[in-house]
Order: sequence, then C-alpha cells, then structure tokens
Amino acid sequence: MRLFIYIYRKSGFENHFYIIQTTMKKRSLLLSFVCLLTAMQVVIAQDDVVTSTASTDDPGYPLYQTGFYAGLRGGYLFKNKALWENPLYHLGNGMFAEVNGGWRKNAFGWELAVGMLNIKREHPDIRRFSASAQGVLNGMGNAAQFQNARDSGQAKSDYFTFPESTQQVKVSKDFNSYYALTGPRLWFGRQRLQGSVYAQGGISMTRFGYYYLNGNGASPDHYSYSYNNALVSSAPVNEAAIASPTVGTATTNVEGSYEKYGMTGVFFDAYKASGAASPADVKEKNKMQFFGRGGASLEFFFSPKASLSAGIDYWYLPSPEMKGQASSNGTVSGNINLFKPDATSERDLRYSDKYTFTQSYTEKKNLGFLSASLGVKIWLGKKRPVPVNDPPVIPQAQPPADKNLAVKVIDKPTGKPLDGVNIKIEKEGDESIVETMTREDGSIPVQRALAAGNYKITGIKNGIKTTEAMVAVADFSAPPATIYRELIHNDIRFTLAGKTINKADMGPLPFIQTSLTNITRGNAEQKTSDSIGRFYYQLDQQTDYNVIAQNKGYFSNREKVTTKGLNRSEVIYVNLALEVMELKKDASIVLKDIYYDYNKWDIRPDAAAVLDNLVKTLEENPTVKIELSSHTDSRGGDAFNMTLSRKRAESAVRYLVSRGIASDRLKAKGYGESRLLNDCGNDVPCSEEQHQLNRRTEIKVLE
Repeated sequence: MRLFIYIYRKSGFENHFYIIQTTMKKRSLLLSFVCLLTAMQVVIAQDDVVTSTASTDDPGYPLYQTGFYAGLRGGYLFKNKALWENPLYHLGNGMFAEVNGGWRKNAFGWELAVGMLNIKREHPDIRRFSASAQGVLNGMGNAAQFQNARDSGQAKSDYFTFPESTQQVKVSKDFNSYYALTGPRLWFGRQRLQGSVYAQGGISMTRFGYYYLNGNGASPDHYSYSYNNALVSSAPVNEAAIASPTVGTATTNVEGSYEKYGMTGVFFDAYKASGAASPADVKEKNKMQFFGRGGASLEFFFSPKASLSAGIDYWYLPSPEMKGQASSNGTVSGNINLFKPDATSERDLRYSDKYTFTQSYTEKKNLGFLSASLGVKIWLGKKRPVPVNDPPVIPQAQPPADKNLAVKVIDKPTGKPLDGVNIKIEKEGDESIVETMTREDGSIPVQRALAAGNYKITGIKNGIKTTEAMVAVADFSAPPATIYRELIHNDIRFTLAGKTINKADMGPLPFIQTSLTNITRGNAEQKTSDSIGRFYYQLDQQTDYNVIAQNKGYFSNREKVTTKGLNRSEVIYVNLALEVMELKKDASIVLKDIYYDYNKWDIRPDAAAVLDNLVKTLEENPTVKIELSSHTDSRGGDAFNMTLSRKRAESAVRYLVSRGIASDRLKAKGYGESRLLNDCGNDVPCSEEQHQLNRRTEIKVLE
C-alpha cells in the first residue's frame, strides 16, 4: 500500500499530469520566425542585384556549376517546457554535433548528415521526494478520523519532504541518440550571403534514458489538523471542537518508504524481470527508430571554397510508450488533543496508523525541440567556364540624326495600357509644344523625324500627372531608329466609362447632360456626353453612386453604379450604357426599381425615389402629358391582376400629384396580365426571372 507523490509542489500543479505538447516557448518561436524572415528578405534582396556569372570579377558563389561540400555543424536545443515539467520525461536543454556532406546544382541540393544528440535530464524533482499531506490522510487505514480536515482542505497545501539522507537509490540517465539523416535542400541567392531551407528524415539509435529514486526514513515536517472519529461539518477547528465532544486536533508525523521513476515501458519490463535492486544495474538497450528534422539557414561565403552557416531547426523525435510511478507506504503517528463537552479540561492521546498509496501512469507522445546551430562547409566541384573576352570594340561616335519617338502610358495599379492620357512633348530651347493623347493601346501616334535635342515628356489624366520621361541629345546618336519611352499613371480611383443611348433606336445620343451622385456623401457632379455619346467620371473605391440624364426634353432611369467588390489592381473602367428617352408622343420606357409589397399598392420609399426623378422631369417639361401604367405577371386570376395593376397605377399617379404635378397631365392605367413581354401566360411554366420581366411600371408620352 502506497501514497501518490505530488511532484509539482513549487510550480503549483497538483493532482494531474502534464501531457506532452509540441509547442515551444513563445520567445523561441518568435526568434525562429524573425530569423527565417530575415534570411528570406536578405537572400531575395541579393538575388535582385546578382551580376552575370560570365563576369571574371564576380563569378558567383559557390564557384562551381555542380558543387560538393563537406562540413561540421553543432547546436543547442532549447528546453521544451512541456517535456521539462512532464514526470515521464523531465527533459531539459540539449546539444548536437554532426558531420555533413552534400551536393548542389544551382538552387537544388541534397544533403547527408551523421551526428550525435544529447538531451539533459536534470529537473530538480528527480532528486527529491515530497508527499502531499492530503494524500497521506486519504491513504490512512482509518481515514475517517481526519474526515473534517480532509473535507475542509486543511492539508491541501502541505507536503512531507523526505531529506536527502533518507535516499537509498538515486540515478538518472540523459537522452542520447546517434542519427543519420538525408533530404533535399533548396538554396536562394548566388552572392556571398545566401539562404536555404531543408527537410530531412532518417534513422537513429536512441537510448531514452530514465530517472529513478527510492528511500526509507522519516520526514522532519509535521502539521496539526482537526481530529474527529465521525463525519462532522467543515467548520473551523475551534467552532467544530465546541460543537462536538469528539472533535479535537492531532499532530501528524510520517515515516516510511518511497519510490518514483520515469522510463520507457520496454526498459521498465526489463528492469523488473531482472530482479535487480536498481535500474542502474540493468543496461538500457538502444532502439532503432525514425528521426526527422527541418529548418532554415543563412550561409556566408568568406571565400569561394569555404562558408559559415547559422540556422534554426525543428527536431521530430518519436517516443515509445513511457511508464512512471510515484508511491509510498509507512506510518502516520502523533498526539491527539481531545476536548471535553464542557471545554474545561483536555487529555492527550497517542495514535499510530498505516498509510499507503500508489499512482501509476503511462503515455506515448512524439517529442519536439527547437534548436539554433552554427557550422562550416568546404566546397569542391567542377568550375564554371569563364568566357574569354574579346578585345573591347570601341564604337565610333555617330553624328546625331532625326529619330522617331514612341510613348506609351501604363496604369500602375493594373499594369495595363491606359488610353485618354493627355501627353506633352517639350523641347529644350524651343517654345513649340507637341500635344497629343494616348489611344486604346496606351500609345500615342509615333512622332516622326524628331530633330535631335533634349526633350521632356509629361502626361495627365483626370487631374493626376504621370511620371516624366527625358530624351537626351545622346539618344539621337544611338543605333535604333525609334526612341521608346514609358510613362506611369497612378490613380487609385476607378473610371466610369458611360455612354448615352437613344432608347428609340439604341444608337449613341450626343451632348446629353448627365449627373453622378455619391450616395454616401450626397454630393453630385455633372458632365455632358461628347459627340458620340461618351462621358467619364472618376469613382472612389467601395462607394455606391446614382447616374441619370438631366436634359430638357429627355428622361432616363436612375442607374445604380458601385465599386464595392471591385479590385483596382484588376479593373480600370466601370462601363455603363445609359438609356435616354426623348419626350415625344408614343415614346415609352419602363421605370426601373419600382416594387410593391405582395398584394399591395402602397408606394414604398424605394419606389418614391424613382418617382421623384420623374417629378423633376415633368417639372422641367411642363407641357408633357403621360400615361403611367402598371403590369402584372400571369400568376393569379385575370380579374384580380387587372384590379391590382389599376390600383398600383392610381397609387403612383396620386404620389405624383402630391408632389405638385397637375392631375390633368397624368393618366393611370392598369393592364394586369394583358400585355406580357414573353410567352409566360397562364399555366405556362416559367422561371422567376421571366415572370419578373412582366411585372413592371411604364410611362408613355401622350402629348
């Protein structure tokens, strides 16, 4: 019979076991991430400035087309807190050393590493034994005599520590492994400072080690607790003593044997089968198993044949089933102080009782460690061919000659050619200026036979200037017949490319005034379409707009435009065809966005906004008279649909009258389902979109 030992006294973890976690300390993880990020940034930056390997000044590192290397590397394994605190392992910091060799061709390589890994087992808990006072009381043969103390938790934070002089066997062995790993390594950069990432797997001969402690003796610690020989309340000691003549206090002293250990299940079975007094008398066998590792490193070539490396690594170590136990048995004794019922006298008694408790536990988890390392490599291989440069040919100076000039403008967010950019070409010392505009492919008409000189090229669109480009006199002496220049335009706004369309023939309608309203801010701006009906506005990102035509004698629906959900790095233009109806007899148009609630004819706020646009048009054209008609789809009875459409048309007319339009200029008409725009008649299966086409409100010019 034995007592479970609560090992985590100082750390405050009691009555449970730690599960191995692969998560490292936050500081170590942050350090590894920063190191890897720095390596990648530096290496990429080096790639950006790489010089030609054909140069005899800097042929690149290493100095071989196909390179081989041999090296040494060593490092420090950081403590994994979960494994450090777990009583099955108690593993701390570690070290490794290895020899390695590999092959590299440009960015790809393969490496083999052979080495040794040692992880210390030096947790203070493997060198001491402390018994929980609560566990001692629970494990007594007559535990009921301390029921009051156990229920009230008086012994919860007390421990009986056995001094080192009571220890009989104390032994611990480190984790040791000999490994062989191989795997690919990817390289970045060709200058002195390079980077690499790698992943390796292989086999190892591993001895997991263990710790073992036992002893026999008395603990110098003693405590006093409430004493009773029947279950009573968990009131404080003094109150309980007054309430019951059988309640008093008792001192506790512990003496007995103890044992605790953590080791692999295989070694535990071998130790028990041997009958040895201590695990130290049994040799632990090495176990062959899989091993894994991955990491990143920086490589500095202080010469083409030698380099230094600094890296970070993550180690993956599979673990066999582990077994552990903490137990004790012995005697609890002390003095009992019982109070008489009148609380006027007391007598002392001695007691002695056996206690026993045993707690065994097992676990099988994979281990993980983070490490930092330093290494050195020697490089060998077949040298790169170095071209023999011919004597330099000094070109003869050519007199300046007239050249053609080609200019192209690129939209920076999308990288696409940009049209409609106003371009100026100014010659130094000449007041004449060439002004032109880019076409759909972003280019201007080629400027032919441009006289030699210094030129400045600028551009502007929508108030945003492009970058500038220069042409020097020396450019007119170079071989090409055409000089090319590129300008960059950086406007993060979208461009609304609109076109006013005649509703009657769907052809372009020129010189129509349009208005764009920013729904969020409420501000509006106006522009007039050009001779072929085109108009342009600049749109902010993530914004909704309304666009309408405002010419006298014309009417258009209010069209919605939005940039929400659009990516400026992919889109420049938002296209819109704005249909415009001329207010002449028999012209008609469907009013968009007029909706009614089911089986109702009240004017909703969204429909009122559409009708307000019609009010403005009727106010600007006081002689125009219209018919406002409502139509339904074929679903429902014919008579019902006719009545519903009439009421909706009359409701819309009443709204216009309420806004100041004379009633004699308006005629309400309900057509029900008599004027369907498709074949979706009674009992004909149609989609919701087809029915929606028939549900509409129209206006028709009467005179």
